[in-house]
Amino acid sequence: MNKYLMLVMLLFSATASAEITDILKIYEHFTLASAAAGKCIKPEKEELTSFLANYQMVSVSALTELKKRKPDLSDEQARKILKDGGVKLTKVVYGVIDKEGCESPKIQDLLKRFHMQAAWKP
Repeated sequence: MNKYLMLVMLLFSATASAEITDILKIYEHFTLASAAAGKCIKPEKEELTSFLANYQMVSVSALTELKKRKPDLSDEQARKILKDGGVKLTKVVYGVIDKEGCESPKIQDLLKRFHMQAAWKP
């Protein structure tokens, strides 16, 4: 679990680069923000609906990209990879919340990201 915590901490501190952001990284960011929001806030129905619609779009794009990178994967295998990764990331966020609470700067950053992702108009 320690290596996952390090991964998440790197994700928390990551800054935008000049390169095109990878859709799989965007999926990770949505997953992290979703986990934090699920534990720490109760968004308005409209905001939650918007976030979930954007998350779904990102999830479909991430699945497509994963299959493009690994064409030998079945749809089921690719979905399982994304789901398993999401479960691990969610557990790490929950661990941070358990240790540091929702007021943790890391969690607060994820909650800000949640609101931005909900407001995103792709």
